[in-house]
Amino acid sequence: MKKSELIIGIDGGGTKTSCILFDTEGNIIDRIIKEGSNLYVFKENGVNILLSAINKILKKNKLNIDDINAYGIAVAGISDQNQKDLLLKELDRIKITSKTILLSDVEAAYRILCPKQQGLLVNIGTGIICFAKDDNGKIIKEAGNGFDKGDIGSGYWLGKELFYRLILNEALVFEDDDLKQIFDASIDKFNVKNFREMYQLIEQGDDIFCQLSSLGQDAIDLAMKGNDVALSIVQEGTRYVADYILNICERLDMINLSEIIIAINGNVIKNNFYRKMLNEALQFDFKKIHWVSSDIDSAIGAGILASNYKGIDISLKTIIRKHKN
Repeated sequence: MKKSELIIGIDGGGTKTSCILFDTEGNIIDRIIKEGSNLYVFKENGVNILLSAINKILKKNKLNIDDINAYGIAVAGISDQNQKDLLLKELDRIKITSKTILLSDVEAAYRILCPKQQGLLVNIGTGIICFAKDDNGKIIKEAGNGFDKGDIGSGYWLGKELFYRLILNEALVFEDDDLKQIFDASIDKFNVKNFREMYQLIEQGDDIFCQLSSLGQDAIDLAMKGNDVALSIVQEGTRYVADYILNICERLDMINLSEIIIAINGNVIKNNFYRKMLNEALQFDFKKIHWVSSDIDSAIGAGILASNYKGIDISLKTIIRKHKN
């Protein structure tokens, strides 16, 4: 009987990094969760988090580097060439480069959600990208340029816009219920007591990316509860996302369809209220939208792609079958 082979798959995003150890029989052996490792955002620290995740799961399961047959590392911000080079150098140092493939986090999600390598994926968490492949396998995307390069509608963008509206209307905070709700959410995220302490954090150059990204969920929650300021932000964001989707559909010649299937990944797009707003933004373009998601971790997709690249026999169907049991 052929011995089962071991695989490590990693999905590194802006908020968290998921590392999964599984085998060619489809068994999920272990998983660990660490902080975000987006290379564009966290730079060298993102590289360290990825390496730490590998070391931790190996140590926890009493395994050596050489016991793993394939490593799939899917991480946001992989287009940052300096950090990608640094990561490759570290993989060389621990001698696993030949067993490893590096790819973007959206490619790993696409492997899970669009197994036939066709279809449209909308990935919205901390960041945002709309991703598809045409009949020739050519990648088509909208957004995905980076949190500071014009991407609109992501968790970070929602939190940033909510925070800016608060700062611009500081004088009215204690006279307006909507602004007071935003103030309360903000001081909780920044772990401060007042505006003065909040400004001090910013002036000291503290990286507020994580706080603003986390505030994005508050924007959605407040909008759902009727906060008009938050609602206007969510509506604006989803209108831009709708434009991203329509641009891709036009390039795929899918613009005149009455129904469309859209795969989704990320905590923001999986939020029912956010998706309701997005549905409304697209209601005049499609009569029916079928949203498709999966509870299979994208880290599995990274591991499968690495395995297939190395000629290791494992399929997504095997994982799904085991997952259901």
